[in-house]
Amino acid sequence: MVTFIKKPKMIKNHLMIIDPAVVRPAIESFNRISSIASYPITYHLPALYGTDSIKSFNFNLRGIIILGSAASVNESNNWQNDLSEIVINAASKNIPLLGICYGHQLIGHIFGGKVGPLWSGEKKQGKRIVKLEKTHLWGKPKSGPILYSHQDGIIKMPPGFDIIGKSELVSIDAIASTTKPIWGFQTHIEATQAFVDEHHIPVKNPKACFNFGQSILDQFLLSL
Repeated sequence: MVTFIKKPKMIKNHLMIIDPAVVRPAIESFNRISSIASYPITYHLPALYGTDSIKSFNFNLRGIIILGSAASVNESNNWQNDLSEIVINAASKNIPLLGICYGHQLIGHIFGGKVGPLWSGEKKQGKRIVKLEKTHLWGKPKSGPILYSHQDGIIKMPPGFDIIGKSELVSIDAIASTTKPIWGFQTHIEATQAFVDEHHIPVKNPKACFNFGQSILDQFLLSL
């Protein structure tokens, strides 16, 4: 079990960050989120340490963020099954949920969409311009560069969701529920320099990507 807070019974209205990393946890992204949020946050690593930590803190939730992973949502294993149940339960209570890359795909998978390879061969990575539709999170339509590293994506939309982000490379780049506070982004809006270094992404000046992606993430954090 991994968490930064030892007494679950004392935590109220906290943001649960679920990091499904199978190799290297996204600590730098978590630290940045912690520096922005004005409320308690718990951090969990289900692929590496199981879901006991998540289950212990699965109450008084202010919101949930599910980060990226090298795992596939089409795999069937205990931690992913547990995570799916937690997401479904949170959705039934209208708890705000944000999925990023793997998290985005998991949302699509859980709610009746289909996830599969977007192209043949290995994963692609770099930056792409994503065009976002108007939402209450960020207001007017806008577009900007965001980093990415993936092969799979949502290839069939889940019922009850709208496409709110597109790019030349991916037609379903961001989604939102039409009835619940649930959002998904295929690109890495949480990315920091550690993400670039880990994945060896060939971007000369990633700062613009950080700024645009993180501005979207920050709007979610401020909405909680």
